[in-house]
Amino acid sequence: MPRMIYKNMDPLEIENRFSNEKGFFYDQEDSMFCYEDFQPFIEKLPQREIDLIEMYYRNGKKQKEIADYFDVTQGAVSHRLSRACKRLKFLRDMPKINGSIKDILNNHFKPFEIDIITLMIETTCQSRTANLLNTRHKLRGNDQMTQVKVRHKFDRFIERVEKLKKTDTDLAVCYNLMKYIKGNLYMMHEVILPHFDRGYHIRVRKLI
Repeated sequence: MPRMIYKNMDPLEIENRFSNEKGFFYDQEDSMFCYEDFQPFIEKLPQREIDLIEMYYRNGKKQKEIADYFDVTQGAVSHRLSRACKRLKFLRDMPKINGSIKDILNNHFKPFEIDIITLMIETTCQSRTANLLNTRHKLRGNDQMTQVKVRHKFDRFIERVEKLKKTDTDLAVCYNLMKYIKGNLYMMHEVILPHFDRGYHIRVRKLI
């Protein structure tokens, strides 16, 4: 019996093998995406994804055309568009809070703890939150925050809010929001793809 060999493949390589002029066979996001519905959230995306969303969904350019423009593969463009759509849906479905979350948490959490919570909500990234905390509070040595420390504290804060919301109804939405973030970690964390960025930076200044 012949021996089978398994090879790990780059997701973009896989995507390129199954792409065509209109997009990818398995990608159904085009038919569900309405630019106007997501417009309030688009400015919160990384700039390169804003450009792609504008070109593809607003200006009607094909993926292949965009890929040629930026001198990248169609797979790279599709990957970025897919990621941008997921971010937009994440932002759209995020539980909304009336007023300031800091004001709501102020009666139950210390300023540093509120920073952890708000930065996790803004970035969805444990390592990014840790770095921002270390810079903002000038933490050094054993006091420095790590992504492990951030995750541990954030989980504990969720447990605390779950108990507190029984007597403070304003915390119910905070709890839902924090649980939502925990279930969507790194959603707003931008992964850099060097082969895409090279072409992007060459052409981005020529965007209309």
